[in-house]
Amino acid sequence: MRAIAIVNQKGGCGKTTTAINLSAFLARERRRVLLIDLDPQGHSTLGLLKDPSRLEKTIYEVLIHDQEVTTLSDIVIQVRENLNLAPADVLLSALPEKLRDLPGREDRLALVLDRVRDEYDYVIVDCPPSIGLLTFNALKACSEAIIPVEPSFFSLQGIARQMETIDLLARKTGHEIQARALITLYSTRSEFLKGVADEIRQNLEERSFETVVRFSVKLPEAAGHAVPISEFSPHSAGFADYRKLAREVIAQEIANDATVVEVVEEAEPTPIAEVVEAVEAAAVASSIVDSPQVPRASPPTGVEEGVVFSFAASNAKCVQLVGDFNGWTAEGSEMEMSNGVWKKVVPLPPGLYLYRYVVDGVWMPDPLNVNVQLTPWGSQNSVFVLGGNNAVDGLK
Repeated sequence: MRAIAIVNQKGGCGKTTTAINLSAFLARERRRVLLIDLDPQGHSTLGLLKDPSRLEKTIYEVLIHDQEVTTLSDIVIQVRENLNLAPADVLLSALPEKLRDLPGREDRLALVLDRVRDEYDYVIVDCPPSIGLLTFNALKACSEAIIPVEPSFFSLQGIARQMETIDLLARKTGHEIQARALITLYSTRSEFLKGVADEIRQNLEERSFETVVRFSVKLPEAAGHAVPISEFSPHSAGFADYRKLAREVIAQEIANDATVVEVVEEAEPTPIAEVVEAVEAAAVASSIVDSPQVPRASPPTGVEEGVVFSFAASNAKCVQLVGDFNGWTAEGSEMEMSNGVWKKVVPLPPGLYLYRYVVDGVWMPDPLNVNVQLTPWGSQNSVFVLGGNNAVDGLK
């Protein structure tokens, strides 16, 4: 069984799109595939299930309880032939706090996968866009990682930091991960993007895929219909590119079988707290820290003065709030930090609003709000509805 984490500390790079469509095409190639949604936003779940509100149990129940109480087979859903889904919802965001005092909390997912090793050929794990316990669980459980990266100026630094994070994990714990970058959201019409993509490939060499995923409006449309691109648009660029990616991944099966990986065993394994601290120091490109020491933020909340926006990013130098209510202008929309949580109160009339947070220059949706709207560029805006009684309700 090959376990592959789809990971990037930066949001909006096609991570979930890659997790869904790579899984679907591997299943079409007659591989038994399990897609694990390990993101509290539950986007892989939303991208494959038309009505996720009916879920009774998710991956949260598997990781929070002993496996004798809830097993993976209790929660997986067969969504296509050869393709199963372990769904997630916002409850997963509480897992780091619930497990903070338990030994071996970073190995919970690895222990779960050990029990199903003979049931699947591939396990694909869609990780949250942050560094923390959930991401560490995915990386400790997987021997491979795919890092989707859009060809932009900021991504050149981001991809280097992500590689450093994975390499640091290997040095600290002895757990080796074969990581490769996947260029996504690629436009053949932009000479600048071509240049950035070429630079990424030159710098990473064999640590990048030959496949490049071109920008295609059909990809977010397929997600909006809760189907993979393999069923939604067989003649699109997204179909061709993700089919090619799946075949490139499968081509590695022979190479992997011929390679013996030595795991370095330390006399005294580095405590996970020290690993997290070291990774946080290396992760300059990401300020979101999923840690029990960081006070819990919340989705937009209605108060007498208007709406309170809050975002947990204790290491960030600047967090700004942008949305359709301020013309998506970052300048002058700075939030104020108190005890690791950035907050801002905005007086708003009742209505539906779109927004994002800008963390040290990186635009990202609200990680605690499962309600999102896909943009034509494949990124996501968070959505909330302010009712007439000044209460914030999620979209139904």
